[in-house]
Amino acid sequence: MSIPVRFESEIKTVPFGGGTIRIENLTPILSPKDRDRRKREVETCLFGVFSKYEDKRLGQEAHERKIIAK
Repeated sequence: MSIPVRFESEIKTVPFGGGTIRIENLTPILSPKDRDRRKREVETCLFGVFSKYEDKRLGQEAHERKIIAK
């Protein structure tokens, strides 16, 4: 059985395309322990994504340096 998560709501009304739209931002209310656990999960996932693209970028730069050196 999961514990229901409560949310803090922030509502803004903004002009858009000649009218207005209502934007509702919901932020989960978590215990400090749960917030730290989620933060670590997100950081781990982001590290995986960015390191994958960093490896590709470094490979491309090395390839470009070889072409310039010729």
